[in-house]
Amino acid sequence: MQFGQELQRLRKAADLSQRELAKRTLISHQMLGAIERAQRAPRKHFAERADRELGAHGALSRLRPGAQESYPHWFRRYVDLEAEAEAIHDFQSDAVPGLFQTKDYARAVLSAGWPPNDQERTERLLSARVARQKLLKRDPLPLLWAVIDEGVLRRAVGSKEIMLAQLSHLLELASRPHIRLQVLPFSKGAHAAMDGSFKVLDMSDGKHLAYAEIPGSGRVISDADEVKQCSLRFGALQSLSFSPDESVDFISRYKEAHSHGIDSFSLA
Repeated sequence: MQFGQELQRLRKAADLSQRELAKRTLISHQMLGAIERAQRAPRKHFAERADRELGAHGALSRLRPGAQESYPHWFRRYVDLEAEAEAIHDFQSDAVPGLFQTKDYARAVLSAGWPPNDQERTERLLSARVARQKLLKRDPLPLLWAVIDEGVLRRAVGSKEIMLAQLSHLLELASRPHIRLQVLPFSKGAHAAMDGSFKVLDMSDGKHLAYAEIPGSGRVISDADEVKQCSLRFGALQSLSFSPDESVDFISRYKEAHSHGIDSFSLA
């Protein structure tokens, strides 16, 4: 029912008849009508085509029955919002941001949970995380500004090869014009987000939202005062961090040291 209602809303917003959209998505208009009335379940290929024709940025694919089983229920709303955001500001204290993780790094993170996931669930979660990264190829591209704690780089996730590949991937991402990456060094001591990671989203309708997780759960924050506090925190973290260029240099030097097995790398 949710899928059908959203499909109908997007179709009308695009000023398309059922026949016109059906033709574009390669199904009959009778079938499209049945999907809008929740009488027939949409197939994956139809949802993907409808997303493309209606400029839904994957929203219909995520609403498709069964599509979101890989996401924890508390994370689903954030995924939809993330896909529509114009700008994402992300502070991570423990791990590389999910949108920036290589597949092997992500698998190592997901495999470290407790109680442990079975292999099938780990692979489902991994597929969902990789699918979110299609955001990096969206048109128009969102602006992404990430601040990561120095500990994110120093924490050995998986093998040495996995970490080196992840560091290389961060450097490649940081070179893209719509991405800014900063490292918050240990030398700055205490900071405004000692209580954990969070994100701030700037939406296309002018709204600002935030998202934060606690062990085993997470929540989207819409209260204006709370979101403002998160935005102020992010600004404070940016001011303490290396500049984007300095951060790239630091990651490059750390990668070089790590490749030679030098664990005592310092900023000196």
